[in-house]
Amino acid sequence: MSAQDIADRAGLSVTLVRRLLRISEQGQARNIARTTADAVLGIPVPARREPSAPGLTGSAEASRLLADLARAGWPAPALAQRLGINARTIPEVRDRRARLRLDLALRIRRLHRALISLDPVSQGIRPADAARARAAAARRAAEA
Repeated sequence: MSAQDIADRAGLSVTLVRRLLRISEQGQARNIARTTADAVLGIPVPARREPSAPGLTGSAEASRLLADLARAGWPAPALAQRLGINARTIPEVRDRRARLRLDLALRIRRLHRALISLDPVSQGIRPADAARARAAAARRAAEA
């Protein structure tokens, strides 16, 4: 948690929290008011099972997974709709974005797991759109 997160959850100023987190030069413990200590120590630690948005991660795996889905015939607008993101984000992540939000990378991984074994046409994608996605993926693979 950042100092700002602790301050927000404890109802304290971020400056006070930063002072508390700073290590003293002499290595001595700081004296703080009991109400401040209770406010800080009473903060529940957030669950770390699946981060919602904090942090960035590399896009190499997400790029590979999106390319796999394109080779399978899944068009970018359909993937974007299922991910709840803008349709331009799919080609950005697939082709050139260096980093992306951690929660988006996790959603792409789950989407890949759910869709890779399914036929896009049987899931409501028009055959022409699936063929166009496959052809574009083949062109990108040939250029690489």
